[in-house]
Amino acid sequence: MDAPRDAPRDAPTGLVVLDAIDAQISPRDAVLRFLPHRGRRMVGAWCFVDVYGPWAIGAGEPGMTVPPHSHIGLQTLSWVLDGEVLHRDSLGTTATASPGYAALMTAGLGIAHSENTPDGHCGRLHGAQLWIALPDAVRARPPSFELVGPATQVPIEGATAHVFAGTLAGRSSRLTEGSGLHSPLVGAELRASPLQVPAAAEAHEEAMGPARVPLEAAYEHLLLPLTGTARLGGHVLQTRVAAYLPPGRDAVELELSPDARVLLLGGLPFDEEILMWWNFVARTHEEIVEAREQWNAGSPRFGEVGHYPDGSRLAAPPLPTVRLKPRGRAR
Repeated sequence: MDAPRDAPRDAPTGLVVLDAIDAQISPRDAVLRFLPHRGRRMVGAWCFVDVYGPWAIGAGEPGMTVPPHSHIGLQTLSWVLDGEVLHRDSLGTTATASPGYAALMTAGLGIAHSENTPDGHCGRLHGAQLWIALPDAVRARPPSFELVGPATQVPIEGATAHVFAGTLAGRSSRLTEGSGLHSPLVGAELRASPLQVPAAAEAHEEAMGPARVPLEAAYEHLLLPLTGTARLGGHVLQTRVAAYLPPGRDAVELELSPDARVLLLGGLPFDEEILMWWNFVARTHEEIVEAREQWNAGSPRFGEVGHYPDGSRLAAPPLPTVRLKPRGRAR
């Protein structure tokens, strides 16, 4: 019998390889999903990782179109590589997520938002949508939104890290625990340093350059190429393949192709069980039932994205026929 399509694979180095899951987030938008994954549901407090694009968007085409929908119990962090995403929310916010800036929305007790390609776009879109589970002590806080940047550029051996959350190599981003975040985390984009290689070598094979990335040994990490190729311990990672690294490493050595842009996510293992369903992060089945009913009924808990152009909204789907159960980070 074939393994499930999202079954993790043990690599020779002991790391765990995760193959992307193809997922549909709206009638028009398909993404690659890396978390939650069979056998690896969280990395630190990061509980959801989607990559969209690269997409070419023609003149007159709508691009990303995700109508208003609701969230509870989490933070969303949008990291855009190319193009722009227009964010609107029920707080009245209108903001544009663009390369180099982290768009952080704290759902807390409840918020609604939409995500669209803006008018006058550049014709391209590529990025990552990330969720962070809020600890129980703060998950009912009031909602908020902030656009934070630019990312902190940190030179490391063989690469530059663009740190948009937490701290890497002793350098902190503008988002840290206690300053926007509520858990010890790191989020960064690693870009390969330029290589000086003979033209003949470039013509016959992809040149790979060594890079050494310092890590917080207490954290678990996820490495995910957004473009290009990374080799880790003899294992090749490309845009549909991620690697999970358990705690215990103070550095990781990679080989990066010249066009490599690698997402690095990490954090202290999250010690609370969470329940994820649709766009909600909760702790009990009853909380999910209540949030779903309230959103579909137009409860003031979430507000409305009243400045969304056509007034549409996504309804929460039917619940499964079985009782939803909380899960830990690795099952």
